[in-house]
Amino acid sequence: MLVRCILYDSLLSITVDIRSKPYKAQGAAMTIEDGAVLGNLLSRISHISQLGPLLKAYQDLRLPRTARVQASTRLLQHVFHLPDGPEQRKRDENLKKAMALELSGKSSTGNQNQSPDKAESDVIFGYDADVEVDKWWAAHGEELEASTRVKL
Repeated sequence: MLVRCILYDSLLSITVDIRSKPYKAQGAAMTIEDGAVLGNLLSRISHISQLGPLLKAYQDLRLPRTARVQASTRLLQHVFHLPDGPEQRKRDENLKKAMALELSGKSSTGNQNQSPDKAESDVIFGYDADVEVDKWWAAHGEELEASTRVKL
């Protein structure tokens, strides 16, 4: 039940909170990442006393990531729904420039739309749940294991 709630929360926070419009369509991706992180962390459990710290690790690993994606999604909510006017025309011009750069084989950085922005795409699509858990474990795993040995 706990896992289902955690995973559902990830999906819900990105889709429902922005009126169910899929600006980045990342709700399901965040849920899959959640499952990968949680599964990797829980696969390392050697004693029930580690459950709390590992769930805290899950939160520490996932909250910044999901908040970053959600903030990016909310920006697109604004960008895609500009009223007609100077700001909308500027957005459209920037999108045309980004498309021309993309078609010429160059990357666009800092574009409001974010889709052609390589740095933004790397953040969204370059995440490796196992690498992130491995980094956390390298920094904290020994301490967690030592605290468990004391309790045994």
